[in-house]
Amino acid sequence: MFDPIDGLRVFTVRAGADFAATLKDGLATRMQGMDPFARAGVTIRLNTRRAQRVLEERMARDARFAGPMPQIGGAESLLSLPDLPHAVDPLRRKLHVARLIGGLIAQEPGLAPRGALFDLAERLLDLLDTLQAQGVSPDRLDLLNLDDVSAHWQISARFMRLMWTLWPQILHEAEPGHADPEVARMAQIAALEEAWAVEPPAHPLILAGSTGSRPWMRRLMCAVARLPQGAVILPGYDADLPEDLWQKTDPPALPADHPQSGLALAGHALGVDVATLPQWFGGRDSDARSRLISLALRPAPVTDSWLAEAPERSVEVQQATTGISLIEAPAEREEATAIACAMRDAVEQGKSVALITPDRDLSRRVSAALDRWRLIPDDSAGRPLHLTPPGVMLRMLLNMVGTVPQPAALIALLKHPLVGGASEARRLHLRRVIGLQTGRDVLATPEADWQRIIGWAEDRKNDDDATTWACWLQDCFAPLSALSDTDTPEDILTTLRMVADRLSRGVADDVPEVWREEAGLAAVTLLDRLQGAVDAMAGLAMADTVRLVEDELIAAQVRRAAFLPHPDVLILGALEARMTRADITILGGLNEGVWPERPAPDPWLSRKMRSELGLPMPERDTGLAAHDFQNAINAPEVIITRAARAGGAPTVASRWVIRLTNLIAGLGDDGKAALKSMSHRGDRFLDIARALEKPEAEMRPAPRPMPAPPVAARPHELPVTGVEVLIRDPYATYARYVLGLRALDLPGREADDRERGNVLHKVMERFAPDLNGAEGAAAHALFARTATEVLDKLVPWPATRALWHARLMRVAPVLVEREIARQVDARPAKTEVKGRRQLPAPPFTLTAKADRIDLAQDGTLRIYDYKSGSPPSPKQIRTYALQLPLQAEIARAGGFEEIDAADVSRLEYIGMGAGAKVQPVDEDQDATRDAWDRFAELIAAYENTQRGYPARQQPALLSYASDYDHLSRLGEWDDGDDAALQEVGQ
Repeated sequence: MFDPIDGLRVFTVRAGADFAATLKDGLATRMQGMDPFARAGVTIRLNTRRAQRVLEERMARDARFAGPMPQIGGAESLLSLPDLPHAVDPLRRKLHVARLIGGLIAQEPGLAPRGALFDLAERLLDLLDTLQAQGVSPDRLDLLNLDDVSAHWQISARFMRLMWTLWPQILHEAEPGHADPEVARMAQIAALEEAWAVEPPAHPLILAGSTGSRPWMRRLMCAVARLPQGAVILPGYDADLPEDLWQKTDPPALPADHPQSGLALAGHALGVDVATLPQWFGGRDSDARSRLISLALRPAPVTDSWLAEAPERSVEVQQATTGISLIEAPAEREEATAIACAMRDAVEQGKSVALITPDRDLSRRVSAALDRWRLIPDDSAGRPLHLTPPGVMLRMLLNMVGTVPQPAALIALLKHPLVGGASEARRLHLRRVIGLQTGRDVLATPEADWQRIIGWAEDRKNDDDATTWACWLQDCFAPLSALSDTDTPEDILTTLRMVADRLSRGVADDVPEVWREEAGLAAVTLLDRLQGAVDAMAGLAMADTVRLVEDELIAAQVRRAAFLPHPDVLILGALEARMTRADITILGGLNEGVWPERPAPDPWLSRKMRSELGLPMPERDTGLAAHDFQNAINAPEVIITRAARAGGAPTVASRWVIRLTNLIAGLGDDGKAALKSMSHRGDRFLDIARALEKPEAEMRPAPRPMPAPPVAARPHELPVTGVEVLIRDPYATYARYVLGLRALDLPGREADDRERGNVLHKVMERFAPDLNGAEGAAAHALFARTATEVLDKLVPWPATRALWHARLMRVAPVLVEREIARQVDARPAKTEVKGRRQLPAPPFTLTAKADRIDLAQDGTLRIYDYKSGSPPSPKQIRTYALQLPLQAEIARAGGFEEIDAADVSRLEYIGMGAGAKVQPVDEDQDATRDAWDRFAELIAAYENTQRGYPARQQPALLSYASDYDHLSRLGEWDDGDDAALQEVGQ
């Protein structure tokens, strides 16, 4: 196939060319006249599985390859010689390193949190691979100058020196017959070089598609390129870059973030001048597009060439940008929808389309938008396992390891589509879960109370098997809750799988759905892989094991689609896009931090330390990403997209987009017109996206509601606490007492303000009667003891209990002294006492529950109300907060249980917050009677059918929130809008 040459046989393929087509055409030309046996011996090695599949498909459709096909495989398949160390399993390797780092964290707790154990291990392994690939010996670490660095870097350098020295021995003892990946590859390549020096392959061997970004790949390239029938094909060569920038210096002159820096480094390693290498197929002629892009991406020190070449580029700028569209969407959602519209448009035209982006969030949004038309893209990255139903279920179970499930988490898990069995069993399971969720007080506990749940099931009518179901639930979660640090990682993994399996089978013991289809099989494979490495997990705590499983779930991908994807709709990563060319190429997510990505921080070596060791800087990854961008944007028809805002914050366009648009805009009137045309073509898809999401009919905002039900349907009984609600937000009264709607309590018991108020009420409810004349230290000790006992009993959250106790004890002296003063001439009579009083006309009942009523020595009553926050102000008491004045009128009428009618000599709000403020209320009979009369007038006003219940009539604050705001469609109207009367219930 190849004529003999002196030196290495290396070819290039220009940036923007269809690499697979160019490779195929070059092969067809060189294989003409070869006999079938020789054709079958041609071997091609590519760097990705997708590249292999694309080339196979192209050849299968080409008549020139009728008969025996060349052998196509991966580059690493060459490195499979027997009797050599194999690369250690990555998971086991990470676990061995994590154990060493765990020891370091134990000795230096300030270095990093334990939760970062596996992240640190992965970063250290990346660094170890780089050190081995660059041939840096452990002794070089001793030469690092650590005088002017922080203690963190000094500790990490000492640890790396020790670890790097001992690591070969540790790995050999832990994994006999295995080596680090870089060491194993280099050993394989060295063996290949020796074997090929004695007997080189007789068949042609072509290594194609790699830029040689890794040292082992560059060494393999050298070995293949010097074979008598070997060849290396480099992708994405910029033929328009001036030759003086391709200097064969050491290191190459091109900066690391330039698109061609990777090829320059590969050429330097191969000992060839990239600028003089022959093309694999076709000539070296470039077009207007490639010349424009090459100029835009010139290294920063030579951007003065923009001015020198501007006249020449301005002549052809229209031609260069004809196939480029620019979409600058306002936000991420609009960007994804516009991309989906462009892909749908391509399908309708019968064209293939490929979205190239490193942003997985963007690709998922686009996939969701394409689902509108049932278009399933062929996504090269697959689906993240942790976002599939089995992955979500496993992550929810991981959060319950070693703990009793919290009610909210329990309900969420029980509603998961893979829990409860199949068909009818699943439907019955869901009915029971909904009943459990809506059952009052069943889940009003910080943790699931199984006895309470079983008791609820026993009382459930028309469901005889509910108790069996509740007991089954308890049995499912008991092994998971019982796990602790004394259990081994193998026990934890076995229990996790067992619980997932049992929950998926349901109480009817159906076939478990969790392990079915592609995602379920991927979950099984992951768990098998983890269980196969349990011997390397020795010493891991339960929290470490849980974190490891979650990290592996997040990293895993489900490669195959659940449904057959559309063959012409592709979503590709930058690496896969090298070998794939579609009719329309979309470059998505072109913002700084996305494409190119921000360099990952190195927790082990600073930039200065990396430089002293001769290690590549993070900018090299930017150069590789720039190479992929240059290759993709030179496609015939390209759409560039970005979002102006992401996560609610402004974004910065990718440096490559900024360079390109600045260059075009600076090429005179022709350049400005070209840039405007690019944006105009992109705006077409934005307009389609906006039209697509625009409602068919105009959305009219709802008016501010004021429903007016019939008088007979209106409430004829209210608690005193509901009077203020009736004044401030009548709509809430309508929804609660007319419609009978009550907000469901969320599962679980939260340490919120309501819970704190209940606790403070209970403390005073117990303390006040027990005081019984005690004074001084005895009274203070009684209060402290009472507070501790109540908090211990009612507050199950240790941190919250300590915080509330500290707050309460800060105001305890004031509360105790005031209580002593109150009981000088009065004694507590009743707490939490119920009362009621009737209005004669219209017939209406006012109910109350007084926090506390004291009986004074003069026979009068004193009514107190405890407030965990600030008591209402005097103005609020006169206008809205009528609670205590109305309770006074009930007491005067003898409406409280076991309390005789008597005059009221004191009304008082007792604040128990930080200020312990006390707010007295005018207890004069005229004042309380006035409040009662105003209440009667308010009730009488609602006897008029033309009087409705407006929403948020007089809210205390603009931030006032009601349980019924969503029902009144707040947001479609404002507080200043007029309420519209609506007769309802006729």
